[in-house]
Amino acid sequence: MIRFKKTLSALKRKGNYETRSKFILNLDRNENIRGLNIKQRNKLYNKLKKININFYPNLKNTYKKLSKFLKVSSEKILITEGVSGGIKNILDSIDFDKNSEIIIPKPTFALYEIYSKLYGIKIKTFNYSKSFELDHFQILKLINKNTMVVFLPLPNIPIEGIIDYKVVQNIAKKLYSKKILLAIDEVYFPFGKITFKNLINNFDNVVIMRSFSKSYGLAGARIGCLISNKKNINIFNNTKGGYETNILSAKTLEFAIENNHISNKYVKDTKSGMNYLKNKLDLLKIEYFGGVNGNFIFINLKNSKKAQKIYKRLKDNKIATRYSFIGQFRTGILVTGCPKLEMKKFVKIFIKLI
Repeated sequence: MIRFKKTLSALKRKGNYETRSKFILNLDRNENIRGLNIKQRNKLYNKLKKININFYPNLKNTYKKLSKFLKVSSEKILITEGVSGGIKNILDSIDFDKNSEIIIPKPTFALYEIYSKLYGIKIKTFNYSKSFELDHFQILKLINKNTMVVFLPLPNIPIEGIIDYKVVQNIAKKLYSKKILLAIDEVYFPFGKITFKNLINNFDNVVIMRSFSKSYGLAGARIGCLISNKKNINIFNNTKGGYETNILSAKTLEFAIENNHISNKYVKDTKSGMNYLKNKLDLLKIEYFGGVNGNFIFINLKNSKKAQKIYKRLKDNKIATRYSFIGQFRTGILVTGCPKLEMKKFVKIFIKLI
């Protein structure tokens, strides 16, 4: 009998076959729910028409444009399959043994835990308080000789948990002295303008993970990047497949960079929509968190049965939200931020159900 990894046999992962066209609003995955309009799509398609898809990808021009856009040397960038691909590049690079540990917040992006099981890596978690505040100071208490990587999503989900720049700087410094990698997940940039990108110039143990899935609307293209010092990037580069990405995704990324005004407008419109939702929730005296540095808002209904009921009834009204978090987060739903036009549709039905 073939001997597969035992961790893989125990791992249960769903296929990506869910039909989402039945919903009038997909507010469950923190995506850009509008995408490109017809004029923008045609402009992109005209760019893609010029590609020679029969040849293997040459990404030199993509790196050049991305380097200029990020204001970082191309030697300090590695294109990845979104942030999830970046996490995998990092884990493929670390010399783990049976005692190795990583540190993540809980709850957080599901793939951190999935990958840790895939690689057989132990997890330690820093958690939220009863008042829904993420205690980042637990990190330094959790590290030991077996800690290899600290993953720090800023902002985190379902509640942002953003922290002061100097606090992150201090964490980076302490981890540097222990030779521990600090991977900062900035998947929601630029919904929040805070970035820790400059830390790579001061600390060799820092890597920034970025994605173009959220504000840029390229979730389907599966593209992102790692930003770190040249030495680290060379190591991460050795863990890639034959190519970092395909030519279609690379050229779509170039299009997004060349037309950055599209993303900027969507961020502005989405912030307007989230402010509209917050104002309505204030009037209803319903507690909420977020909508500052990310494109999501956690609506706390303070009752798990009520939250689940609202989630299901929204689904019946063809609105997808998220109700899948553990512990104290079962008392609420997570709603993707969107422009005011679409948010009004959500609010109208939500208020009716409440």
